[in-house]
Amino acid sequence: MSSVCDAKVSPEQIATIESRLAALRAGLADRGQSGILITGEQDVRFLAGCFGHDTRILVLPTRAILISDRRYEEYLAPWQKCGCFDVAIHGRPEQSKFLCEALAGAELTQLGIQASHVTLDAMDTLSKALKGIELVPVSGLLGELRMCKSAAEVSTIERAIGIQVHALAATLATLRLGMTEGQLAARLIYEMRIRGAECESFEPIVGSGPNASVIHHTPGDYPIGPGVLLIDWGARVDGLCSDLTRTFFLGEPDDEMKRVYTVVAEAHRAAIDACQVGTSTADVDAAAREVIAAAGWGEQFAHSVGHGLGRDVHEQPFMGKTGGKVKLAAGMVVTIEPGIYLPGIGGVRIEDDILVTVDGPRVLSEELDSTLSAAILPLPQEGAM
Repeated sequence: MSSVCDAKVSPEQIATIESRLAALRAGLADRGQSGILITGEQDVRFLAGCFGHDTRILVLPTRAILISDRRYEEYLAPWQKCGCFDVAIHGRPEQSKFLCEALAGAELTQLGIQASHVTLDAMDTLSKALKGIELVPVSGLLGELRMCKSAAEVSTIERAIGIQVHALAATLATLRLGMTEGQLAARLIYEMRIRGAECESFEPIVGSGPNASVIHHTPGDYPIGPGVLLIDWGARVDGLCSDLTRTFFLGEPDDEMKRVYTVVAEAHRAAIDACQVGTSTADVDAAAREVIAAAGWGEQFAHSVGHGLGRDVHEQPFMGKTGGKVKLAAGMVVTIEPGIYLPGIGGVRIEDDILVTVDGPRVLSEELDSTLSAAILPLPQEGAM
């Protein structure tokens, strides 16, 4: 087993880093900029393949510099050796001085910053430290570069899906009436971790009975009983996320909830079928929304049909009514997750992760989901964990 001291950046990783830095510089040039300070943690990981709290990348016309502190000095040594980056290890006060010197050496009078990742306080501090350097917000560039996934990224997302699906199957095998939503969520996290997830993509949503109508319900001490059980969960593997939702019925549902489930399943299928290269995200949303509205529950579908998926669980492209300017392209991975929510009664959401290809949409979980396809589960036995 190798240690961090033995770690190396592979030739494949180096090629990916060089390609992404070149694309970033081209995007900056299109915006009239020559340099940018990358502060978003997942953007750092996308560009360099490494990460760490407060680790940043200064991208200049002829240099790319990883800036961090002594906590990550040993970890970042392979990136110094790979030749793609200089690595600057400084305490926080010295980092500002280093930035000034690097920008002066590159003869830059402007520096792009990621406005969505910089607080007003941090921007004020940076502005005072970089006297004479204009800070220019650069929005959306990294999000655009991250939208289309590489084959390696898709493969990793599929690994994450496999982990989460098997983890849910194992978790459902332990389900007992009277367990709390929080206990089920904790078990699900445990089952994902022991199967190789670095962490969960987000805090799992477990909604039992009327709590299933709360779109982003926080699981707590509410006991799970007969009726609807909505579970929204995901695993993160090597920095990439998966995200699925399944709605189950513990015991036989009533006619209204059966009909709700059927309509959501029809809307889910319609939106997946719409995920074609060149289709606008707004049209994908509309494909699901039309099915639900025709059934009389249009007002009960209160969120977009989905979102991009990758290093963040919610990233570009966003698949809502107002996303019509974005056209789907091969390599995008998006979620499709229509839902109907009836306050005080319950809700149904079905979510899958879709790869857009030139041959049409591919449901990444399809081959793994046979054990979880049944919506109606036998009523579990009584008994808390």
